[in-house]
Amino acid sequence: MIRADAAFEQGQGARGVKLDGHGDVVLYDRVLVEDDGPGIGSDAWWMKTDRAPVTEFTPRTRIKKVLHIDQPAASEAWLYVPTGMHIEFNGHPLAAGETNSFVSVPVALLKRGDNEVVLHDAKAADQHIKIATRDDIIRNEPDRRGRPRRSYKSVDDGMTWQPIEGEYMIRLHLLQNVPHGEVISPVIDLGREPDDDVPLVESASIESVRLTTDADTPEGTRVELAMRTGSSPVYEPGSWTDWQTVGSRIPAGHHHLQWKATLYSTDPLRTPVLRSVTVEAGVRRHGMPAWAKSLKVVSFHNEEIRSTSMPFEYEDPLHPQLVALRKKYRLDDVVAGAKTETAQMVKLRDWVAQQWKYQPPEENYPPWDADEILTRKTGFCVQYAVVFLQCALSLGHQARFVFGYNPGAFDGGGHEVCEVWSNEHRKWIFYDVHQNWHYVDAATRTPLSMLEVHDLILKTSYGDRPADPLHPPLVRRPTERLAICYGTNMVPGLPPAEYARHYVDGQYTAPTRWLFIHYLPRNNFFAATHPLPKTQGTHWDWSDYWCWEDALTPKRWQYRNFTARRSDLDWTINQVRFEAIPGAEAGKLKLRMATVTPHADTFLVKLDQQDWKSSGREFDWQLHPGSNRVEMRMRNTSGVLGPVSFLEVE
Repeated sequence: MIRADAAFEQGQGARGVKLDGHGDVVLYDRVLVEDDGPGIGSDAWWMKTDRAPVTEFTPRTRIKKVLHIDQPAASEAWLYVPTGMHIEFNGHPLAAGETNSFVSVPVALLKRGDNEVVLHDAKAADQHIKIATRDDIIRNEPDRRGRPRRSYKSVDDGMTWQPIEGEYMIRLHLLQNVPHGEVISPVIDLGREPDDDVPLVESASIESVRLTTDADTPEGTRVELAMRTGSSPVYEPGSWTDWQTVGSRIPAGHHHLQWKATLYSTDPLRTPVLRSVTVEAGVRRHGMPAWAKSLKVVSFHNEEIRSTSMPFEYEDPLHPQLVALRKKYRLDDVVAGAKTETAQMVKLRDWVAQQWKYQPPEENYPPWDADEILTRKTGFCVQYAVVFLQCALSLGHQARFVFGYNPGAFDGGGHEVCEVWSNEHRKWIFYDVHQNWHYVDAATRTPLSMLEVHDLILKTSYGDRPADPLHPPLVRRPTERLAICYGTNMVPGLPPAEYARHYVDGQYTAPTRWLFIHYLPRNNFFAATHPLPKTQGTHWDWSDYWCWEDALTPKRWQYRNFTARRSDLDWTINQVRFEAIPGAEAGKLKLRMATVTPHADTFLVKLDQQDWKSSGREFDWQLHPGSNRVEMRMRNTSGVLGPVSFLEVE
């Protein structure tokens, strides 16, 4: 039996579902209704070009937004509109938001089809509303080309209306269940006992499978199960079946299984509740050959592979523009002499931080292209992060773009950074490139991820209370759990003069900026120039970031994609998971290796003290008397080596 919460967090993905407050899987309950999200830009006053068009309010100005709702049934509804406006929703006045942009809409006002939102400001005190141009919307999402115009303006108190060229930034967030979602279990090895993690296994085959759910299915809802089986310890298309109905024929030699539970509902206010799935299987174990019964596992390390539900797209490090970037800027020389992979990234970060002086792009916002940014030698935190990310990619290290903000906090506002996958530490590491530092655990000196820093902020600045964006922390709080490495330093030290405030009474202070954290779901900005948020960093209104949420972090209703699944942000790459099966021939083990490695080149195998050699996914290991050790790792197409898994037997 696998509990739903364990399958949710440890499995291969959870899309369109979430955990409820009891650890059960239910349907995801967020639907964003908008027309502007893909193309919205910034109205920052200092921008001379690329500025989003706006409608200025006068006492007689009215603006109207038509929001098309497919399913009006919802438990809550929230408008995202400018603060301080007079609001009518389908002709009914709403209480304006004076201090934030989220306004509650009584769900009784919602109707199927077109719903009208009318805004005006009788005071007209420098109020305006942003517009996403049609070209910017379609550039990021071509499928919207056929949508009707849904934004209108009146200059005569609403007597007459004219459509505008674009769409107003007015959005509606409905708390209603999506029609369907799915959770995929971890790989289950039916050839061994459930609590046995020793990678030495006997040959086995699944002869029959029965899956049953512990679930509630109110009227209009259901849960359907499917399964797939394979011969390798990680799902791979070549060695696994497609999804099949439970009870389908299982190929010989398959002893790994995954189940998929798909939740359905025809009612937006009802969801099935999945508590667990029980697997009952008839398994034929062929037994250990006689010679292997005296085989002893001395030690082993088998990497854990965690999967993200985010549809992340990886750039190929051998993309011609990345190859040219690496060569033009002699990036191998930049990182030369570094003794570890992390030290390489620190040297690279320091190099990028020195390439130009911070200067926000007032004109001609640059593309997400490191070479062009380095040629211009201007930019702010976004450009520092993009350059570092693409330089890391060019050296074969996968990276991702991250940003956060905490309005009103002492170091609040928004700030763009990135994380790089560390084969050395087997995790994502957060690098602040513009400010040229990274955070580490004060006790272990292990570099921290963005999510770990976020957790520390909640603990230090808010305790066990939900964070209140209207009352942000204004005082720096020292913490014994965090330290900072500046410049090229690999160990924490006293901050440079301009960052002296980071160090108080012999301790580093916890930042507050990373309350709301957001991820771009791709890094392949050369392979696909769009979709991307327009003028990122001058605002944060693009609708399609992936946003972290937890019980203490307030909701930001202008976004679509939220996750509280840690594996969605802590997923792993470049690692080898394996199993060893004794063969009929005395002294021979068959190693089966599997991985999730973007742009993989080959498996590498090392026997005892021999050199590393390339290998296929299966490797026949001939043992000799005494102690035998095999090490396994991945190499990607750039020559970067993943962490080592190993097995030692005698």
